[in-house]
Amino acid sequence: MKIGQSRFRQSNVTVWGIVFALPALGYILLFQLYPILFSFYISLHDYDLLSDPVYVGFKHFAALPHDRAFMSSLWITIAYVAYTVVPVLGLSFVMAWALTQVRTSRRLWRTLLFIPSVMPIVSVALVWKLIFNFNGPMNDAVTSLGGSPIPWLNNSNYAPIALVIMSWWHAASYYMIIFLAGFLAIPRDYYEAASIDGARGFQVLRYITLPAMKPTIALAVVLSTVNGLKTFAFQQIVTDGGPANSTQIMTLLIYKTSFSYLDMGRASAYSVVLFGGILLVSLVQIWLLRDRNA
Repeated sequence: MKIGQSRFRQSNVTVWGIVFALPALGYILLFQLYPILFSFYISLHDYDLLSDPVYVGFKHFAALPHDRAFMSSLWITIAYVAYTVVPVLGLSFVMAWALTQVRTSRRLWRTLLFIPSVMPIVSVALVWKLIFNFNGPMNDAVTSLGGSPIPWLNNSNYAPIALVIMSWWHAASYYMIIFLAGFLAIPRDYYEAASIDGARGFQVLRYITLPAMKPTIALAVVLSTVNGLKTFAFQQIVTDGGPANSTQIMTLLIYKTSFSYLDMGRASAYSVVLFGGILLVSLVQIWLLRDRNA
């Protein structure tokens, strides 16, 4: 009798578990898996939103190596990610470590430093657009140091630099919180034992902090890379891909191709390539940064 009741309870728990999981599963299928599959379907067609899709096979994919807009946007995206990920993670790591050394008003400092991440990204972009205006505060600082005003947003050499600086300011506080959580999760006993053994400074960082922070670092690297590849708002609001398409990253190219030029087939092919690239980069990073001792 008890065995029968136990099995009934287990089956009941399983049924209720499935019931509660259905909304999340439905969300994933409807808003994540279906758009991915539909994008691949549209990438095999010529489609302008006004007429029925016309099947063309892999024509759009075959044309990608000869597509100047795509290749230019691809390299701009790679450069943007390269110039943002490493500096942002380094700055975030240092900020998080500095917060662990603060002895007074810890919560206040954490709140102040985390504010950039919780501000609406559109508002942040508009403020930074004003800062980088030719007559804005950034050029005031440059001229006060004896330099000449820089056309930050109107020059193809300086516009990418301006967007990278904006990303540093906005993203650093987000990854700072991730690193801070990793720092606080390290048992204090490790540092006490290292201190007894005579370890100091760089030795503690190399042999205690970094190995213990490896899972956190792996998470931050993957998240920052994926977010860099998916970025859109700064480029769209501040420069709209200009000047001379110098800041037209992949997501902005996809947006313009689909909704400005109504070439949904080509835009979907771009999207599929971007999705595959993000997936591949994420898997490679996870494999390289995995804990081989686990």
